[in-house]
Amino acid sequence: MTTWTRVIDPDIAVSLLPAWFAARMLGARGSYGFLLTTGDVVRVSRVTAIHVSSNGSILIDALLDHAGVPGGVDMAWQPKHFLGAPVPGANLATLNLAQVVMAIEFTAPEIAENMAVAGVDQRDAFPATLSVGTDPVAANDAESSMGQPV
Repeated sequence: MTTWTRVIDPDIAVSLLPAWFAARMLGARGSYGFLLTTGDVVRVSRVTAIHVSSNGSILIDALLDHAGVPGGVDMAWQPKHFLGAPVPGANLATLNLAQVVMAIEFTAPEIAENMAVAGVDQRDAFPATLSVGTDPVAANDAESSMGQPV
């Protein structure tokens, strides 16, 4: 039987994923993306949890951002297919880390600071309080149609 551990504490996540990725994406809303092995980019506004299985698989729970090319993106990135929430309000997703090639932040800190100076409300950009570290969860050994653990 495969067991899963749910991680929502950025300090614990740093031991599983690159430090900036874990601390930044788990700690603050923003404009992020995951470049997939297919060449598509999944746009997310926040990572909400990381799930680690007893066999080493890692899944990432995320809040999807809106689809489309982010403003100010370099011309080299613009031909990519930017995936987001399929319909308004359907913004929860789980990604398999094995399918992620790169994590990207689309909003430079200078842009966020300039928005704050201009009086734009940035409450969502500050870290949320995370009260729980990890929760072990047991799952069966069922496999998806792609042969990957679910």
